[in-house]
Amino acid sequence: MDKAFIDQMQKKVEQQLGQREIDTLMFWKDEVEKLLRKKPESLTALLQEVQQLHVRMENRLSVLKRSASL
Repeated sequence: MDKAFIDQMQKKVEQQLGQREIDTLMFWKDEVEKLLRKKPESLTALLQEVQQLHVRMENRLSVLKRSASL
């Protein structure tokens, strides 16, 4: 294969991976911002919200790991 083509494809893949990482971080940043805007009634309520976010993140990671191993 042509070296220029390989370099071009590698650059394209790196750009796509970078964009996916940005999109992922933006999603979770938005989720944390939602928590911050909620103004929970107590520390316990805030802790529950953070735990729910944590569970969602764990679930998403397990789905991604399973799909990556296929």
